[in-house]
Amino acid sequence: MKNGECGVMSHRRPDLWDGLLLAALAALILGLYGPLWSAAPATQAAIVPGDMTVYYYPLAHATVESLQAGRLPLWGPYILGGHPFLAEMQTQVLYPVRWLTVLLTLGQPLSYRAFTAETIAHLILAAWGAFAFCRWLTRNRAAATFGAVAWGLSGYLTGYPIQAPTILATAAWLPWLLLAIGRALAGYRYQRRNALLATLCWTLVFVSGFAQTALYVYGIALSWGLMLTLSRPREQRRTALLTLLRIVAIGSGMAAAQLLPTFEAIDLAARFEQPLAERLAGFKFWELLGLAAPHLTLWSPLYVGIPTLVLAGLALQRRPFDSRHPALWLGLALLGLLLALGNTIPFLPALARVIPLLGMFRNPERAAVITAWALTVLAALGWQTSLPRWYGRALGSLWSLGGLALLGLILGTRLQGTASLPSWWTLALRSWVMLGGSWLLLKRWPKSQWALVALLVIDLGGAAWRTAQNGHLIQEDPVRVAAIPLADITLPANAQAHRLDTRGHLTGNWPATLNLEDLHGNLTFENSYWMRFRREIPGDRVWALMGVGCGLWSAGEPSPPFAVRQVAEFPYEGKTLRLLCLEHPFPRYRVVYEAAALEDGITLGVLQDPRYDLTRAVLLESGAPEMTAGTPPISPTVTLTSWRPEETRLTVQSAQAGYLVIGDLWYPGWSARVDGERTPMFRAYTTLRALQIPAGEHDVVIRYEPWSFRLGAGISLLSLLALGGWVVWQVKKRKA
Repeated sequence: MKNGECGVMSHRRPDLWDGLLLAALAALILGLYGPLWSAAPATQAAIVPGDMTVYYYPLAHATVESLQAGRLPLWGPYILGGHPFLAEMQTQVLYPVRWLTVLLTLGQPLSYRAFTAETIAHLILAAWGAFAFCRWLTRNRAAATFGAVAWGLSGYLTGYPIQAPTILATAAWLPWLLLAIGRALAGYRYQRRNALLATLCWTLVFVSGFAQTALYVYGIALSWGLMLTLSRPREQRRTALLTLLRIVAIGSGMAAAQLLPTFEAIDLAARFEQPLAERLAGFKFWELLGLAAPHLTLWSPLYVGIPTLVLAGLALQRRPFDSRHPALWLGLALLGLLLALGNTIPFLPALARVIPLLGMFRNPERAAVITAWALTVLAALGWQTSLPRWYGRALGSLWSLGGLALLGLILGTRLQGTASLPSWWTLALRSWVMLGGSWLLLKRWPKSQWALVALLVIDLGGAAWRTAQNGHLIQEDPVRVAAIPLADITLPANAQAHRLDTRGHLTGNWPATLNLEDLHGNLTFENSYWMRFRREIPGDRVWALMGVGCGLWSAGEPSPPFAVRQVAEFPYEGKTLRLLCLEHPFPRYRVVYEAAALEDGITLGVLQDPRYDLTRAVLLESGAPEMTAGTPPISPTVTLTSWRPEETRLTVQSAQAGYLVIGDLWYPGWSARVDGERTPMFRAYTTLRALQIPAGEHDVVIRYEPWSFRLGAGISLLSLLALGGWVVWQVKKRKA
């Protein structure tokens, strides 16, 4: 399979044919999801309700709304009683593509169709990146197109990541990062420019929103960079290594504004209470058959096409050690499989005990992204390899044996009187046909190279089409699919000032799109204090402590033990929900004059006792100042003067010193000032906030100013300046 264009040091500029191929790739992907763009009622479709609608779209909607208003959303009060919005990195607050979406929406709310378009655009970005990388790696246009199809239409990218756009966004930057690193370390021209681009891509990988996929991408990039460094002449290795270190250091520093808040949220996340064995449940051994056949389950995360596997196997021949050596990609492909198996074998649990970072994530089968990409690169490298006679014979023998096995199956089913074959054998027949087509085309190489590209398009395109039809698309109006429950319901005048408790009936993060503060929702890094508090404390006492005003009940549930009135009744997910609001909502801010400092376990036990009077005293974290005082003859007053997600201003009047108890979640970064003087904020009832108030009338300002973000933003700014200084130094060095 010689093409006369081997060599990794390609600097050929894109030409018209490259542009046409990129346009064809985009058209192919857009065509696969064509019903998403239709406006006709008979043909239009939307991404099926799921994680896309209940988790990602509401968060994206809230992000766009905040950025349109000129506010950097650091705190989100609308989900799970409040959470650090930016630290929940899947909100993509610092992701430049999300900023572009903000500009393109022209001040209008983010529609579900626009969010879908952003998702599919990342699929095109991934395919284009694979084209550019394989074009540079092989200097062959057909190989580049093949790699673009193998990656852009891979079962991994067209599977679950369509429902989880942040996974897709992070993986889409992988080929661009590798291309920039390759051109910076292995090229002869534009090394400085590509080092700059590699640094920016390194930053984009993390801020695009999915930490687990970012970890895999960084592992691939570092392995690739070290391979390139070692393949350089000895006298050039030090320079290449320093360049790689600068890319990693400055790129990570520029992502620090996202990185540090995210790590802070991870440190307090409830997911670590889940046993390691449950977090690391990955593929079963039988699911590895997905390498050779799609749709053994709903998704096909390991499937990159039979032609891709055939060419990947062709690449595994001995060759001199250089940056195109297949050993790296073979090792990564196997590593991805081992990680994806999770606790099916002892490998990952044992590794997670040595490297705790690996135990931080769930669903290790997402490591299939490593295998999918490695097989794509191996296939591109196989394009540059001549076809050995033994390999052609091996393919022919495998195809013949497969045909005999399938024939035996058909005869067996006929003898048993079975009318049809099992569905998974139908998939085997499909793979057998693709294997035969690949073998026949390789026998006529290189004249058949574009025919092999076409075969891969049929293979992966068909698999992606079936995934879209069965797993992603629903023949329904996108506006209706993304309709916000409660959107058409008029709440009482005072309800907006109190919390809502959907009580698990309203699946997802929809209240965030309506600026309603809910006690429920879905987040990646759910606060462990809050989850334990909500799990162990009776619901009526949670309402009393957090200032809840309204809640949702199903039609068959008994009403709460409070004076309530029904505001609305509406259908949702096959059941009828009732919105009930309290006649006298619980106060969200109150002053008490007794305080006890207890261990969290004791506090939770006290709160479970119905005899404990919540209005009399506050239970603080261990070590906080205690207080014992009688109730003054004049009742205190707390007046809310202004409220924003990151800031609350109150006027408090009290005849004697006490504690101001706030029914909002405690989290590092919340600070308080009384009459301009900083006052310590304490954790109350294990989860909420409290601060001391002197006697008299005082102005209280409670503000979210997370040190993690301020420090991270400072590091990001310094890293950006360092990047600029590096560029200036390189320019001066070149002129000298």
